[in-house]
Amino acid sequence: MPTHDRKAEPLRVAVVADTAGAAGEIARALTDTGHTVRPVPLGMRSACDRVRELRPSAVLLRTSPRTFPLASAFARAAAEGGPALVLLTPTGSRQSIKLALDSGALIHLVEPVPSQALLAAVRVAVARAQDLRELRAELIKTRETIHSRRAVERAKAILMRRFELTEDEAHRRLQRESRNRNRRLIETAWHVIRADAALAAHEKECLADSTPT
Repeated sequence: MPTHDRKAEPLRVAVVADTAGAAGEIARALTDTGHTVRPVPLGMRSACDRVRELRPSAVLLRTSPRTFPLASAFARAAAEGGPALVLLTPTGSRQSIKLALDSGALIHLVEPVPSQALLAAVRVAVARAQDLRELRAELIKTRETIHSRRAVERAKAILMRRFELTEDEAHRRLQRESRNRNRRLIETAWHVIRADAALAAHEKECLADSTPT
């Protein structure tokens, strides 16, 4: 499960803003906090490339209505790298909220925001991003477990039908085959499933050849 007991380790923050001056101003406000802060002017391709090079813990994206479309495109592209996104806008308009939702920002702030509050928001966003990564990993693991169990049950059913075995006998046969071939149980199960499908296709083909025309 996600953990919230995290040490306050230094962060790498990319400050992406619609102008180089704004990016630099925000970066300077956060520079004395002990974190690595780098300003990046907002420009779709160049900003994305620069952010990927920096490999930040978080991206602080400051934008205005004039550059909302560019900011949205940047945010979607930058999300591929997985940094936490904090959005900073001059107003809390519907357009700003829509941008926050579309961009996948974990936190949306409306200016003016004191530097300490800004830093706190970045930290919260980084923690939330880590929680989401852990939850996604758990979800993938759960899905794989369910998928594996279904495959094993399907393979057992095939062995029971093909060799008139009980469920326990079919399961033991799968386990024995896995040990003998040094395979995982799921790999043996899929081998049985594929072999059964090939055999069924061959039987169907032979039946068709033997049918009088």
